[in-house]
Amino acid sequence: MSASQVNAVASSDYTVQAGDNLWNISRQHGISLTTLTKANNIDLNNYVILPGDLLHVPASNITITVGDNPIADAAKKVAAQKAQEAAAQQAAAKAQQEAQQKAAAAAQAQQQAAAKAQQEAQQKAAAAKAQQAQQTQTAATSGSDLKSYVLNKMVAATGQSAATWDYIITRESRWQSNAQNPGSTAHGLFQSLWINGSDDIDVQIADAIRLYNADGMRPWAL
Repeated sequence: MSASQVNAVASSDYTVQAGDNLWNISRQHGISLTTLTKANNIDLNNYVILPGDLLHVPASNITITVGDNPIADAAKKVAAQKAQEAAAQQAAAKAQQEAQQKAAAAAQAQQQAAAKAQQEAQQKAAAAKAQQAQQTQTAATSGSDLKSYVLNKMVAATGQSAATWDYIITRESRWQSNAQNPGSTAHGLFQSLWINGSDDIDVQIADAIRLYNADGMRPWAL
């Protein structure tokens, strides 16, 4: 809310003091800011008063509305504009930070998903390789593959012919790796007494090679 007062002031000159401004000077002398600036040919946009400046103050008898201060209003507008700009900059910085955080989170999630997919692929490949090896081992110890597997091992270890070992195994077990002599502990392809009933082909081959290295072909009466 503004208040008004009426003053009658004679024309005079005024020396500007430190801390003065045109608005305060006009109020002190009971004249409007416009009257003061016109009397001194002052352009508010391009003028600065300094201590010691001499201003002409015309006579007046006018009503001045306290609070009607264009300089203060302009300052308020500038301050409000700066506050708006600061708020806009702060909002933009916050939005940029949130966008960067979202991008970083998305990149991390993508990396984790890629690492998980790679791990699963490696596990599947390892499982497939193990299954293939098992199938190969199973094939190698059954049927015709069993025969080739055993004979190749025995020929390589003993130097005896495949026909010789084929004859021995056919006679002893008819190529049955689980063949058991009902009257003794003789078991397996070679009817070994020292394998404790194991059906494992490699165990039976290893024991046969041990017997051969110890006593030649005599364990099979050859």
